[in-house]
Amino acid sequence: MSNLAVNRNFRRRGVAEDLVKAAEELARREWGYNECYLYVEKQNVPAVKLYRKLGYRPIWEDDSAKTLLPTESGKVKNVSTTIVCMKKRVGGLRSIFPF
Repeated sequence: MSNLAVNRNFRRRGVAEDLVKAAEELARREWGYNECYLYVEKQNVPAVKLYRKLGYRPIWEDDSAKTLLPTESGKVKNVSTTIVCMKKRVGGLRSIFPF
Protein backbone atom coordinates (compact mmCIF):
# COMPACT_ATOMS: atom_id res chain seq x y z
CA MET A 1 0.00 0.00 0.00
CA SER A 2 1.15 3.49 -0.67
CA ASN A 3 -0.01 6.97 0.26
CA LEU A 4 -3.12 6.26 2.29
CA ALA A 5 -4.52 9.59 3.45
CA VAL A 6 -7.86 10.55 4.96
CA ASN A 7 -9.07 14.16 5.17
CA ARG A 8 -9.04 15.48 8.73
CA ASN A 9 -12.83 15.95 8.62
CA PHE A 10 -13.31 12.21 8.07
CA ARG A 11 -10.76 10.74 10.49
CA ARG A 12 -11.76 8.51 13.41
CA ARG A 13 -14.72 7.13 11.40
CA GLY A 14 -13.17 3.88 10.18
CA VAL A 15 -12.41 5.16 6.67
CA ALA A 16 -8.70 4.25 6.77
CA GLU A 17 -9.46 0.81 8.22
CA ASP A 18 -12.00 0.14 5.45
CA LEU A 19 -9.51 1.25 2.78
CA VAL A 20 -6.76 -1.00 4.17
CA LYS A 21 -9.12 -3.98 4.34
CA ALA A 22 -10.30 -3.34 0.76
CA ALA A 23 -6.68 -3.22 -0.46
CA GLU A 24 -5.91 -6.49 1.35
CA GLU A 25 -8.95 -8.16 -0.17
CA LEU A 26 -7.99 -6.99 -3.65
CA ALA A 27 -4.42 -8.24 -3.21
CA ARG A 28 -5.66 -11.62 -1.96
CA ARG A 29 -8.64 -12.32 -4.22
CA GLU A 30 -7.78 -10.56 -7.46
CA TRP A 31 -4.00 -10.79 -7.51
CA GLY A 32 -3.43 -13.99 -5.49
CA TYR A 33 -1.06 -12.49 -2.92
CA ASN A 34 -0.92 -13.88 0.60
CA GLU A 35 1.06 -11.04 2.16
CA CYS A 36 0.74 -7.27 2.19
CA TYR A 37 3.53 -4.82 2.94
CA LEU A 38 3.41 -1.13 3.71
CA TYR A 39 5.70 1.72 4.67
CA VAL A 40 4.78 4.21 7.35
CA GLU A 41 6.69 7.02 9.01
CA LYS A 42 7.47 5.98 12.58
CA GLN A 43 6.41 9.42 13.84
CA ASN A 44 2.89 8.85 12.45
CA VAL A 45 1.77 7.16 15.66
CA PRO A 46 -1.98 6.97 14.80
CA ALA A 47 -1.18 5.16 11.53
CA VAL A 48 1.26 2.76 13.20
CA LYS A 49 -1.39 1.95 15.84
CA LEU A 50 -4.01 1.33 13.15
CA TYR A 51 -1.76 -1.00 11.18
CA ARG A 52 -0.81 -2.94 14.32
CA LYS A 53 -4.49 -3.26 15.22
CA LEU A 54 -5.12 -4.70 11.74
CA GLY A 55 -2.39 -7.32 12.21
CA TYR A 56 0.64 -5.69 10.58
CA ARG A 57 3.99 -6.27 12.24
CA PRO A 58 7.19 -4.28 11.71
CA ILE A 59 9.92 -6.12 9.83
CA TRP A 60 12.54 -3.37 9.47
CA GLU A 61 13.19 0.34 9.96
CA ASP A 62 15.21 2.83 7.93
CA ASP A 63 16.34 5.80 9.98
CA SER A 64 18.17 7.36 7.03
CA ALA A 65 15.00 8.09 5.05
CA LYS A 66 13.92 11.55 3.92
CA THR A 67 10.48 13.12 3.57
CA LEU A 68 9.13 16.40 2.24
CA LEU A 69 7.49 18.86 4.64
CA PRO A 70 5.66 22.03 3.63
CA THR A 71 6.97 25.28 5.07
CA GLU A 72 4.97 28.35 6.10
CA SER A 73 6.16 30.10 2.92
CA GLY A 74 4.52 27.39 0.79
CA LYS A 75 7.74 25.70 -0.23
CA VAL A 76 8.81 22.22 0.80
CA LYS A 77 11.90 21.10 2.63
CA ASN A 78 13.64 17.76 2.73
CA VAL A 79 13.89 16.41 6.31
CA SER A 80 15.01 13.19 7.96
CA THR A 81 12.49 10.60 9.11
CA THR A 82 12.34 6.94 10.08
CA ILE A 83 10.39 4.64 7.78
CA VAL A 84 8.95 1.39 9.14
CA CYS A 85 8.18 -1.49 6.79
CA MET A 86 5.27 -3.57 8.08
CA LYS A 87 3.94 -6.91 6.87
CA LYS A 88 0.74 -8.93 7.24
CA ARG A 89 -0.33 -12.35 5.96
CA VAL A 90 -3.70 -12.01 4.25
CA GLY A 91 -4.42 -15.48 2.96
CA GLY A 92 -4.37 -19.11 3.93
CA LEU A 93 -4.46 -20.76 7.33
CA ARG A 94 -1.22 -19.09 8.44
CA SER A 95 -3.05 -15.76 8.55
CA ILE A 96 -5.32 -17.31 11.21
CA PHE A 97 -2.82 -19.64 12.90
CA PRO A 98 0.64 -18.00 12.53
CA PHE A 99 2.62 -20.82 14.22
